Amino acid sequence: MEPTENNQSFNLWDIPQAQMEERGPGSAQDPIAEAGEVEAIATAPGDVPAGGTPSSPQSAQRAPSPPTAMGSISGASFGDPLAGVPGTEFPSQDGLNGKIIDLVRFLLVKFRRMELTNKEEMIVKTMRDYEEHYSVIFSKAAECMKLIFGVDMLEVDPFVHSYFLHPALGITYDGMLHGVIGVPKTGLVIIVLCVIFIENNCVSEEAFWYAMNILGMQAGMDHFIFGDPKSLITENFVEEGYVEYRQVPNSSPPRFEFLWGPRAYAETTKMKILEFYASIVRQDPRSYPEKYAEALREEQERA
Repeated sequence: MEPTENNQSFNLWDIPQAQMEERGPGSAQDPIAEAGEVEAIATAPGDVPAGGTPSSPQSAQRAPSPPTAMGSISGASFGDPLAGVPGTEFPSQDGLNGKIIDLVRFLLVKFRRMELTNKEEMIVKTMRDYEEHYSVIFSKAAECMKLIFGVDMLEVDPFVHSYFLHPALGITYDGMLHGVIGVPKTGLVIIVLCVIFIENNCVSEEAFWYAMNILGMQAGMDHFIFGDPKSLITENFVEEGYVEYRQVPNSSPPRFEFLWGPRAYAETTKMKILEFYASIVRQDPRSYPEKYAEALREEQERA
């Protein structure tokens, strides 16, 4: 996937790499997440203590992020979570980011257990002394859950603000038994479908891994959230029916390409995928007129 319509910078994986770091006395100052921390978060045996960090995260090799940008997906993170929030006294950026991280940890455990949570519980477990900043912390944590892990938060009771966490965009697969055990993989499924759709619904293996490399994932090299992306995508996602990985007819030497699988077509739509992609790059879906028209045609055909 060569750089195309946009020149914005947003590396999808900058969010956990830059903000999921361990904190506390004696912790490293490097902003890159300790490899394996997200696994420790998701597979923690008990409730996440307020302000706590998982103990003894397993080590894993993190794929380096390439220095270039892929079209509209490129180098921004959350930015300043306090930007645009009225008031005069704010906690430190590090303090607020820490609470966002704590809430993401807590929500991953809730997702793994398929449990409801609510505003009061989130405040008590992860936001002590930060209650007045609940809306900022919650919105950023929810954004991270969707963009990184492919998990949506559905409000089931607006009176107590209770939420149920479920895979996004109609996809029913969470992938927690594949790759790094206990970590949701729906977000990676969605990104793979985005790449295929943006590349005219069929992408060569070379172009596909060019795109994935720019997102910090290299075939055969463990990613700190997902493990080996090649194994996940070409084996597990294929077996689950989300991806078709096939040899190009009459190619010699053999070349391969990626397409949507039948389960992807059954569970989600091109419009949902385009809207997700547009949300990543901070654009309106109509900014991609050809893709928007194609997605709209599919919507009409399904009606």
